Amino acid sequence: MEVEKFSEELQKALSKKQEWYNSECLQELLGQYRLLHTCVKNLYDSFVKKSLINPDPYRLDKKISEIVVPESTPFAESDIPNVFGARFSDYETMLDFICTYFRFSTENFTLQNVKKMIEFIKVFEWDDLSMNNARMNTRALAMTINSAKNGAPSVVQSMINDSVAKCAQTVKVIGKMLNELGVFQRELYKGGLRKDLFEHPDFNKAKAAESAEGELAEIKRLYTKVTGKKTLYNDLVNEIIEEDHGPDKEKKQAAVLERLAIKNAAKPVEKKKAGPDTKEMLMQAVLAVGAIAPTLIQLNAKLVENFNLLFQKKNTFFNKLIAALKKALNLKEKERICNVPVKDAKTGAEHVQKINVNEFLTDLTHKERIYNGIGMKAVEYQKISASNEDAILSFVNKQISEIQSIFVIINSLDAYFKNEIDSEFKTRVKGMQIELSALRNSIINANKKRGEYVSFKEESEQMRKLGISEND
Repeated sequence: MEVEKFSEELQKALSKKQEWYNSECLQELLGQYRLLHTCVKNLYDSFVKKSLINPDPYRLDKKISEIVVPESTPFAESDIPNVFGARFSDYETMLDFICTYFRFSTENFTLQNVKKMIEFIKVFEWDDLSMNNARMNTRALAMTINSAKNGAPSVVQSMINDSVAKCAQTVKVIGKMLNELGVFQRELYKGGLRKDLFEHPDFNKAKAAESAEGELAEIKRLYTKVTGKKTLYNDLVNEIIEEDHGPDKEKKQAAVLERLAIKNAAKPVEKKKAGPDTKEMLMQAVLAVGAIAPTLIQLNAKLVENFNLLFQKKNTFFNKLIAALKKALNLKEKERICNVPVKDAKTGAEHVQKINVNEFLTDLTHKERIYNGIGMKAVEYQKISASNEDAILSFVNKQISEIQSIFVIINSLDAYFKNEIDSEFKTRVKGMQIELSALRNSIINANKKRGEYVSFKEESEQMRKLGISEND
């Protein structure tokens, strides 16, 4: 292929790929980073709460303006609370910066930034969390996770296990996407040189076309004048030379265009019947259920604090003595039960509902995990999507019914806490009306999506019985 024709095709391919990255792929990458940050934040909070690491008192005051990779140098196990604590804190803070302030566009993902981000996700080996790992950062993380789970309630252990699993999964996805992005950025750099230098009026095209040496001389002669202080990557310049003058230049040109092809571009599909895709309508209801996850996470955190206050005894000498004896004798804590007045939304009748606190919180955490997976279109979403419409509708019906019951219970608990928690601790009670309002709106939205699907299916069935085709 002639150089000019190749350059023309190259610029078209780069433009399409860049548009695809900015509109689709980088948004998916941001979603993966957000999931990773949520899981890391959960772990960080657990470590601090159990005093396994010493939080940096100045962490919120740090001004971050670029990607910085935490240290990976070895340190003694005795320094885990301080050294590992500081590094894990920096890791979480940097993830927050990436998710909140870093602009997810190809212009911002320079080769230097891609390299830093690849180094960043390798700071901890999430898929090899062994207490014998040769890398001290990972070994310290594994040891801290083990200590955090030791003696913790099942709901906390479940949260930690789930967070670790999702970190391993997301880091793997992020790493793959960053490596592919790095390949694209290399081609984008080369394409930029071809466009900015080769089309410059001072560029001697005849000399560049004569030989590899001539083209290299022209590139180096004009590079600083055209690009200023932009880094010169000699290896990429050499690739340009090989693509234009190498013995297998046509093969190399074809390989470049192949690398720039959008692999998951929409394939031609058979003509569909008129009208909306009913399964897609139903999956919108599933996604509406998945959108409940962030609200449940917030409610769960407040419920845990409020239940702890509810069952916290007054700080008397006698209560301290009883607690110390139970700990010394390794006596199992009494099961936490509370009897909550719950009002029926339809009839207004009130009844007392017995709630096993640990079971209730465990069930809530289980729903968080499922809904979060749906919202991120992870394994949970894929499994549901692979089912038939009847099974999906059954799932949606079940979730809406259960989440409505959960709403009623938490709403009743909100009043219960305010009345029953000891006056000594009442100022620390967490109100939940804002989150409950958000939960109510999410339920309404999910119900609306389900209703749209059911109405359309019923209408289609009536038309079918009347012998009216959707294509008519």
